[in-house]
Amino acid sequence: MMHKDFADWYRIAGLEPKNDFLPKRWEAIEKYEPEPSDIISLTRMFCRLGNVDDAFLTKFRAVFQETDNVFPMRDNDQELCVLAGCELVDLILRGSKNLATFAALSLVSASVQNLRPSPCIPEIPELAASYLRKQSVNRAVPSKANDEGANAELYSALTELGTPYDQLTEEFRKVQTELSIVSEESNMLWWLFAEHSRDEQKRWSEFSVPAAALMSGKELADLTRIVPGPFAASAFLDRVIRSAKTKLPAAITLTDAINDSPLTWRQKYYPTNCSSQIDSLIPITYAIKLSLNSPDNNDWLPAFVKGAGISANAKLAPQLLSLQVFHEGLLCRSWKSLNSHE
Repeated sequence: MMHKDFADWYRIAGLEPKNDFLPKRWEAIEKYEPEPSDIISLTRMFCRLGNVDDAFLTKFRAVFQETDNVFPMRDNDQELCVLAGCELVDLILRGSKNLATFAALSLVSASVQNLRPSPCIPEIPELAASYLRKQSVNRAVPSKANDEGANAELYSALTELGTPYDQLTEEFRKVQTELSIVSEESNMLWWLFAEHSRDEQKRWSEFSVPAAALMSGKELADLTRIVPGPFAASAFLDRVIRSAKTKLPAAITLTDAINDSPLTWRQKYYPTNCSSQIDSLIPITYAIKLSLNSPDNNDWLPAFVKGAGISANAKLAPQLLSLQVFHEGLLCRSWKSLNSHE
């Protein structure tokens, strides 16, 4: 069924929706089944993050030409932007949990807490953020998305035994989910009350606010066992940052956050926490990568401004910067997980 806001999204983007093609466009959206790499291209296209691979553009246009043989194969960038966003929305609403979460994290992370210019339909990243909040609230609900490896063999064997043993599969899912949440929350609480960086083994008060904001987002992502993390993630990060300094500045620059963080920490962070394939969706992590190539203060900034499309003087509230790094960490993990299952 066509999304209720589909026609309005065309109008918001400055395009005139027509009844003779809207149903065909949505039919194509529902038929298309994006791969994880396609989700990256869709997000880049929707958020206008530089040129998208020509091979993907040809493939994406062909999807719509199958349902409408007069669909243009050139000079329709604005409509492609709309369709890319709608494809991501459809995936979030109807796709598998793992792909839906990856799509939502891609949109939220790529927006960089609204530092980048608004996409052609500003409400779509908001829908993605809303989806992630709901997933955080419902994390205790068992998911079949984790039925893999040894779990898959166990569940399959129990199902084959029939009643009443097949009912044990759902109980095992509940127990595994609850244990993961309890373990995660216990580790996070120890981290919060210890007021120490896990990575650097130092009190947060020994770091500046920009460095603490950057590092705490990464550490909370490390402690998260069930993506997209706890509903109270933002509050947790706020508490950690206030362990560094009780009075926080209203905003901090990305430059200070990178330059204030220990070089040894950055050297450990980048190789284990990201893939160059999603650099455009994880701009803070991308900045850390560039800072390693030119470790002298600010030498990395021109390449960052050009590659990320974000001002060198861009500022965020400390809590928002930390939350951005947290989302980037979860996005990197989701990307790794999806690729390991292919």
